[in-house]
Amino acid sequence: MIRILLVEDTPTDAELALRELTRSGIRHEARRVDTEVALRRELDSFAPDVVLSDFSMPHFDGMSALKVVREHRPDTPFIFVSGRIGEELAIDSLKMGASDYVIKTNLSRLPSAVARVMEQVEERDARRRIENELHEVNQMFRAFMENMPGAAFIKDGDGRFAYANHGLDKALNVEPGGAVGRLDTELLPLEHAYSLRELDRQVLRAGEARQEIESFPSASGELRHWLSTKFPLVDAKSRKPQVGGISIDITERMRAEQELWLRTRAIEACVNPIVIVDVEAPGMPLIYVNGAFETITGYPGEEAIGRNCNFLQGVDTDQPELEKLRAAIREHRPASVLLRNYRKDGTMFLNELYIAPVSQVSDSASVRHFVGVLYDVTQIKRYQADLEHQANYDTLTGLANRNLLYERTQQALIHARRYEQSLTLVFIDMDNFKLVNDSLGHGAGDELIATVGARLQNCVRDGDTVARIGGDEFVLLLINRDEEGGSTLRVMQRIQQELIKPVLIRGQDIVVTCSMGVARFPEDGEDVESLLANADAAMYRAKSSGRNNFQFYAKEMNAQTGERLSLERDLWQALGNDELFLVYQPQINLHTGEITGVEALLRWKHPKRGMISPLDFISMAECNGLIIPIGTWVLMTACKQILQLQREGLPLLRVAVNLSARQLGEKDFVQTVRDTMDAAGFDPRYLELEVTESMVMHNIEEVVGVLGALNEMGIQISLDDFGTGFSSLAYLKRFPIDRLKIDQSFIFNCDTDPDDAIIAQTIIALARGLKIKVIAEGIEKAEHLAFLKQNGCDEGQGYFISCPLVFDDLRAMLIARQKH
Repeated sequence: MIRILLVEDTPTDAELALRELTRSGIRHEARRVDTEVALRRELDSFAPDVVLSDFSMPHFDGMSALKVVREHRPDTPFIFVSGRIGEELAIDSLKMGASDYVIKTNLSRLPSAVARVMEQVEERDARRRIENELHEVNQMFRAFMENMPGAAFIKDGDGRFAYANHGLDKALNVEPGGAVGRLDTELLPLEHAYSLRELDRQVLRAGEARQEIESFPSASGELRHWLSTKFPLVDAKSRKPQVGGISIDITERMRAEQELWLRTRAIEACVNPIVIVDVEAPGMPLIYVNGAFETITGYPGEEAIGRNCNFLQGVDTDQPELEKLRAAIREHRPASVLLRNYRKDGTMFLNELYIAPVSQVSDSASVRHFVGVLYDVTQIKRYQADLEHQANYDTLTGLANRNLLYERTQQALIHARRYEQSLTLVFIDMDNFKLVNDSLGHGAGDELIATVGARLQNCVRDGDTVARIGGDEFVLLLINRDEEGGSTLRVMQRIQQELIKPVLIRGQDIVVTCSMGVARFPEDGEDVESLLANADAAMYRAKSSGRNNFQFYAKEMNAQTGERLSLERDLWQALGNDELFLVYQPQINLHTGEITGVEALLRWKHPKRGMISPLDFISMAECNGLIIPIGTWVLMTACKQILQLQREGLPLLRVAVNLSARQLGEKDFVQTVRDTMDAAGFDPRYLELEVTESMVMHNIEEVVGVLGALNEMGIQISLDDFGTGFSSLAYLKRFPIDRLKIDQSFIFNCDTDPDDAIIAQTIIALARGLKIKVIAEGIEKAEHLAFLKQNGCDEGQGYFISCPLVFDDLRAMLIARQKH
């Protein structure tokens, strides 16, 4: 919400301006003044975000108001809202600092002007924040460099120091700032200076950072060892090459490492993992592990040393014995604890850990290190693990349940982070499962779920997880799939191919499809909850895209979820508000050019959003059940309008109406169609109902009965999108199909792609063999039409023939063709 101060002597004008802002959706709090005193007072007390001012007022004028605002709040946007203002005055006001001016007769421009100046304010504030942050970063960097425990420097190609921090000055035994401007040969013995220069030259030649241990004497003459990281730089002014470097004195560390190596050799041969921890160092890191540690845990010594032992716990940090372990370390006493630890491959083992303090040689009362001995006691707890198994698996399918899925995903995430690998969660929901439960009973539904679970298990690798998390929902955990998603894509395709195979349940062949959503770590989520939620969102996108497909998660899906809910709410009102209408795309005989029919297509004109794509609301209507009343309305409207054309003496056209899976699954669907025909007075011979392959392959026996009943009424049946699904030709001949429709995806490149051409030719030949007419959709150019004619296709439709027409335009076309 923004605060608006109006300098206006006329309350109604102020109200009109505020009303325009409210209408445009700009939330605001406003106050009005008409004198300079009031203006100054409100600038201090109200602190407006923007000032809107009239130009001419009886007791005050806009230019004076502008001057006052610029004095008190120079950053506050100022917009003139006046009944008239000349061009010269407008230019003068802008020069004095006005942000814009709006004529009162054109208040519709006011919201955009206010929005624009507020955006400019945000950009200005953001720029200032960035400048302040850069200044702070520079200050912090300088403080860091000057106070770091090591030496930092920049040298030119001749070995002259251009920058040196206090650490380097101290190492070279010079006063603070004494190294800058001097050559390294002036500050070090020549042999050491030349040795350092040689490494400098190597860095410049290589053009990349290098790390070496360098040695030179201290002020006392003791040879000190430094771990130096050097990197190439370029002077910002002269563009000459320079060398930057950071050096850490590691003399003492090298001595400690030598001593540690001696101790390590003494216990390296032990068959049990032995570790030594520095409890005084930050984080209590491991400073030693023996060879048996790698054998048991899978972690080489170089991966373990320097880390706190808790990395073996992963995210499993809520263990009661951990506090017992911490207390023993605090009190410098021995202890024995039982911990759940995890190997490098993610497998869990039970670690019976014994720890004991090790006193310092110089001070027996001081304890800096603890030694620990690990024992793998996993086998002892196997019976307990067997009991746990019963709590982690789904009873119906034998698959992992939600708990085990969560645990495995947690472990997979730990492994993936550690080795910078990927993993994938696939959320699967069976399409139209409710139809099976409603028509065949819950027992049949359980059989179907068990079969689907087994098929899913056959589609993944041994290291992957298939989980049933409830109802007809499954989740796949795919480990270490390739980043490009090719391996995941193959799994998705394999699942579709497996599930489309009919399932014989209680004497009926059931065909299952599913909608799948894919979320990948790390790009789609960093934890189990976000990955599951995003995979779920992607699955709902698959549902809304027509089902029987899969979608990869995209960030905009979460925002689109809100958009979908808003659109769904409006869709409930669309039918009652007459926002839906039909358009008709002509279908012609490809050999005579005669119009033989039309396809009725649903459109939605939203009062605020304009035309809504059918792709955005048809699947939504199917999910929430609105497709049933909408489908009945479409059927009734199409019949009435085509009947009107017939009564006007225009050609008797066949009208094709698309059905949804929800309509086809309704128990009284045939009666609904019969009642609609009777109410409209429409001859069923001129009605064609279009179904898709995926629709008819669900509950085949029931679909055959429904289509047969419709066919007996004289209604023609068309199989839409033929060639894109997984239907069996053995079932095709069982359906009372009058017409096959070739999907437009095979027509688009039929004149250039031999594979598409062969598929189209094969469908045409198949239809002829079955004595079924064939119609092609998506005819976009003359080459498509010529190809289909040449190969004997009966009918066609597409934008090359005619775009979809509203009813009046269709009537006009038919009248024009009749006259010719």
